Amino acid sequence: MSDESVLKISKPFGPSLGVANMPKSLILKINSFMDQEMSHDEKKIAELNAGNDLVGQVTQEINLPPEMIEGELYNFLFEAVKTYIKLSINKKITHFEIINTWVVRQFENEYNPIHFHSGHISGAGYLMVPDDFGQTIQKDKHNTHGFINFIHGSKQFLSNGYVSQQPRVGDFYFFPHYLYHSVNPFYGKGERRSISFNARIDEAIYKVFGADS
Repeated sequence: MSDESVLKISKPFGPSLGVANMPKSLILKINSFMDQEMSHDEKKIAELNAGNDLVGQVTQEINLPPEMIEGELYNFLFEAVKTYIKLSINKKITHFEIINTWVVRQFENEYNPIHFHSGHISGAGYLMVPDDFGQTIQKDKHNTHGFINFIHGSKQFLSNGYVSQQPRVGDFYFFPHYLYHSVNPFYGKGERRSISFNARIDEAIYKVFGADS
């Protein structure tokens, strides 16, 4: 991701929110792993189960093993985070350590409550979405079924305090680990499949309350 224009930055509130496009080859690789290797191997599913450590009210949350992280996924995340930090605060990171990365499988009526992550930088990208998220209960209202919500502060003049984004296959959002976020339920057939990660960057860049601040 040498071209900085590939990743876009927006500031709907205090923290920057970055969004980049996942390579189609990477989406295919992770989906193939989930569909083929994680469909019937109960022992492996139990071994990689991340649900006990996460807050999601969803069908399945699977930690990706090291062999799935090394190479293309690691390189994509590192390059995207480098660009995200550069565009946000004009600093260049040299350290990028993935703490964990996992896939979330969400089906009808399931959701992820408001939560935050660990590490320094986190992100969420989309591998699969339903054809239809379902109709609103009151037909004239904006449909946010299955949307991800980012929350910071409260509604004030020139600041809404939150932003909601519709998941689209290939979109990958980057944000500081402390940023509260949640996922709305959807209604209907299909699967909303996403990948999330937590990572550490250079401590000197992350630690803004140092002696020279």
